[in-house]
Amino acid sequence: MTSWQDIQKEIAEGRAPDKPAGDFDGVRRGKYKLLSEITKRPLLVYATAFHNPIKAQFAAPFLSIDLSDKDGFYEIIHNVKAKEVDVFVHSPGGSAEATESIVKMLRKKFETIRFIVTGAAKSAATMLALSGDSILMDSSAELGPIDPQVRVRGRFSPAGSIIEQFDRAAKELKKDPSKLPVWIPILQEFAPSLLVECENFIGLSNRLVTNWLIDYMFKGEKDAKKKAKKIADYLTDEKNTLSHARRIDAEQLQKLGVKIEMLEEQDAKLQDAVRQLHFSVMATLDGTGAAKIFENSEGAVLIRMVNI
Repeated sequence: MTSWQDIQKEIAEGRAPDKPAGDFDGVRRGKYKLLSEITKRPLLVYATAFHNPIKAQFAAPFLSIDLSDKDGFYEIIHNVKAKEVDVFVHSPGGSAEATESIVKMLRKKFETIRFIVTGAAKSAATMLALSGDSILMDSSAELGPIDPQVRVRGRFSPAGSIIEQFDRAAKELKKDPSKLPVWIPILQEFAPSLLVECENFIGLSNRLVTNWLIDYMFKGEKDAKKKAKKIADYLTDEKNTLSHARRIDAEQLQKLGVKIEMLEEQDAKLQDAVRQLHFSVMATLDGTGAAKIFENSEGAVLIRMVNI
């Protein structure tokens, strides 16, 4: 089985005078073709350097899913003729609204989509993965909760927790109005419409994922709505995970009913090809100025760089 050191060596040995940092691009794109030859379907790649501490510190907003990503996805899907594709995703998440637009683009173009997660696809990236027909994961990969995070006075808080805090304040003040001076500084932090907005944000995440699961992953199944609702309700309730960054692995997702293909149960050639794909993408994000990668196995490329 290919190791991280094997990929690093391959990159170094492919070095040319005009590429002093190594042939990251050549090696990585070679892995796309290798995997595509095994699966007999094109590969799309969407990956960001959010796992890199330095890039995450200085370019955090740039690493998330946003509406500008529509251009990147268009670039890598418009020349693909096949109706079945694999989509490699490595992302911290971002905008649910942008994710909705991306899902519509992908689903209008392709009939069958399998997402591949070997690192992490969190928050809105979890939502994206749940729009697939299935998800191929290894035991170290993780998705995450999809409970919306709302920015209040410079920090993000779970929408559900904000609602809960209002409810707690109402109950305590009804029981003991003398506690009002304690609650006033806390409640003053929130805008007048925040409660309704939080409810809407939660409803949006839940509705999108529920509908995608019904339409794609569980299409045609008698209990599709029941399965979809169970998964969406669990992932949008912050009380189930207690942290938005919490790991939800393949085993947990299978218990919820998500259609997971375990990489360790696949053919050895496929396992190794996916492993090489993961290492080559991570090497590029860590060893170059690349912050966000949009590519496919057909030759379409759009790499967004960041200067730190």
